Amino acid sequence: MDQSQMMGVSLPESITKRDRERKNVIERRREEKQQLSVDSEQLSYFQNAFYASCNKVKDLLDSTSTTQILSLPSLFDKINKEIQVLWNYLSQSKIFLKVYEIRRAQETLQHLETDTAELELKLLPKKKFGFKNRRVIKKPLDKSLDVTDGLKELKLSEGITNNGAKKRNNDLINKYSDSATTLTAQVDQQLTLDAENVNRNDVLLSDLTRCTVRIYGAPSTVHMINLKQCTILIGPVSGSIFGDNCVQCTFGFACQQLRLHSSTNCTIYLHVTSRAIIEDCTKIKVAPYNWTYEDQANHYHLAGLDTKINNWDSVDDFNWLSSEKHSPNWSVLKVDLRVKSWD
Repeated sequence: MDQSQMMGVSLPESITKRDRERKNVIERRREEKQQLSVDSEQLSYFQNAFYASCNKVKDLLDSTSTTQILSLPSLFDKINKEIQVLWNYLSQSKIFLKVYEIRRAQETLQHLETDTAELELKLLPKKKFGFKNRRVIKKPLDKSLDVTDGLKELKLSEGITNNGAKKRNNDLINKYSDSATTLTAQVDQQLTLDAENVNRNDVLLSDLTRCTVRIYGAPSTVHMINLKQCTILIGPVSGSIFGDNCVQCTFGFACQQLRLHSSTNCTIYLHVTSRAIIEDCTKIKVAPYNWTYEDQANHYHLAGLDTKINNWDSVDDFNWLSSEKHSPNWSVLKVDLRVKSWD
């Protein structure tokens, strides 16, 4: 076969190959354009739905000024549930959101939560502590200190060291210290709070080191700030548990939502009806909630928690946006390493 004949054979093949490559490029571009369109539509839908719902929450907050005081508890309950729904929506949508969009949405919800808490505290101040006849639920261990009465005599510690969170934590402590059940600035203590004084109240735990705290009852919310090498066991919480700057701690609690910030090397025995959220956290381990005590079933009912819904192993890490790989910041605690008895 001469050269012209060889060219006659190879030329159509090369043209066919180039045509095939051209079509592949066109198809890839079409798919990329289509994906960009889908992402844009998803983002647009999220922004419209999310921020419209945020505005509805703001309208509900504005309506508190004209709402009768007897109706305020149910209104604030509705507002808090709407905010919870928005947190869940943000968690489910992060797969297609950019980092700055997630941060913006987080800040919006955090402001709503702060505004709600401040307004609720102003319009529905919590009952302050007094000396009461307490119903003993469970005899504390030896050397245990029952601090349910006289909690206001404890003084707040000024030893908050995290510069980034110092002002926020101080503001939180100042905001809740006059109305919440407060434990603070304790070292090497076993502390107990009973149900009569924590039911439907806020609880604040701050600046505790190597302490064991048992809280029997159904608090509204729990805030934990600057805890080191502590064991914290809490009954069913009707709202959220917030933790910040907790190190080498073991937690056991049931709640609607858990949000843990700037914490490391903590183990959480968890019952949560939504999804747990961690941020700026490392070495977090989770296991099913297994602390039990007398009257706990009644406290579940009081808190409105469904014992059949537990997302203890569904943790959203806001520092880990990949949906294909598991976050390295949390893991499930192996069965053989779990605490079997808390007594």
